[in-house]
Amino acid sequence: MDPLLALGFWAFVLTFAGIYAIFVLGLQLEVGDTGLINFGHVAFMAIGAYTMGLCLTNGVPIWLAVPLAVLAAAAAGILLGIPTLRLRADYFAITTIAAGEILRITIQNEQATTGGTQGLRGASGPWRDFNNDVLDWFDGIGIELDRRIPLLVLVWITALLVGTLLAYLGRTPWRRALRAVRENEEAAAASGVPVFSYKLQSLALGSAIAGLAGVFYTLFSTTLFPENFEPIFTFVGFAILILGGIGSYFGVVVGSIVISFIVSGTRFLDFPLDADKVAALRFVAIGLIIMGMMAFRPQGIFGKKEELHLDA
Repeated sequence: MDPLLALGFWAFVLTFAGIYAIFVLGLQLEVGDTGLINFGHVAFMAIGAYTMGLCLTNGVPIWLAVPLAVLAAAAAGILLGIPTLRLRADYFAITTIAAGEILRITIQNEQATTGGTQGLRGASGPWRDFNNDVLDWFDGIGIELDRRIPLLVLVWITALLVGTLLAYLGRTPWRRALRAVRENEEAAAASGVPVFSYKLQSLALGSAIAGLAGVFYTLFSTTLFPENFEPIFTFVGFAILILGGIGSYFGVVVGSIVISFIVSGTRFLDFPLDADKVAALRFVAIGLIIMGMMAFRPQGIFGKKEELHLDA
């Protein structure tokens, strides 16, 4: 069967897109609402993923492992933010990507705990058992589902809930304070806004959301490898942000689906090229999309021009 017509193909791509949507919602909060250029956002996803994986492989119930993973990512955001959020924006960006690489290399060398380059295996075991029970139940009533459907549904329900929460916060004074910080820190501080506190809150919540994306990535993957959390994951997240539009949560959803099809969906298509060349062409395509958006619609598909200050 043509992969484009297979249900399993679309379930795979859309599940991956949903994980990216959750990941970029956290990035949207930090970048779009607060002006924090976090190039190490994937580090908090890695913390969520490995906390989840280590909990499950050590017998911790899944209902407890999920909040522990999210809290671990949020705590890491706070620990990173306390000494770095007073830095200038460009220094903060450099610090975050350095922190992400330090974490990834540490995971890579912790063979006894994380599996290192051999990977953390069996991390999604308890989920697979539950997933099979759900499929068996539907099979018992005469409905045959692809094995990826339960996770697909759960991922997108979570993405919609996170997006709804952020949209609700967008109508509160809290988000208006974040945007005041983003527009002009000095003016916000002069008007009584505790700038450092709001930046730290944004980083903590954004990190927690990234950790939640890591939870689902653990369930999505059979094994966790350090190379899954390289900086390119964050940069693809920025591509989604640029495509969908700064400040637009709906744009995150659309951008995630488009970019995920390019990154992940094209693996199932036949090209008369070597696999490494096809992989490179995927990122060439993403680069061309970013260049085109910045040239002709820098605010993104669903963004607003007032959200950007390209001449700043």
